[in-house]
Amino acid sequence: MKPTNPITIDGETYDIYAINLAITSVVNPDASEDANVSMRLLPTRIANGEVIVAEDYARVMLLGSVDNVDLATKTAVAQISASIQEFIYAKGL
Repeated sequence: MKPTNPITIDGETYDIYAINLAITSVVNPDASEDANVSMRLLPTRIANGEVIVAEDYARVMLLGSVDNVDLATKTAVAQISASIQEFIYAKGL
């Protein structure tokens, strides 16, 4: 993934994000759905065939619920969920 703007750390440009993403779906007693989201964006660059990750500059997003989030976040979670649903159907799970 690409950051909106390349990140410069100690004079080096990190123009890639390595991503750790976890989404836990939650089914409520009233059959409504929610989700918990954890995401780390790790600034990454490649130099001389080596992958270099700036762990100390990771950007983190933690959500206990998607009920009251901004539209961009709600849309992203919905799109990821829809892709996972398609995968479940495609694999017959």
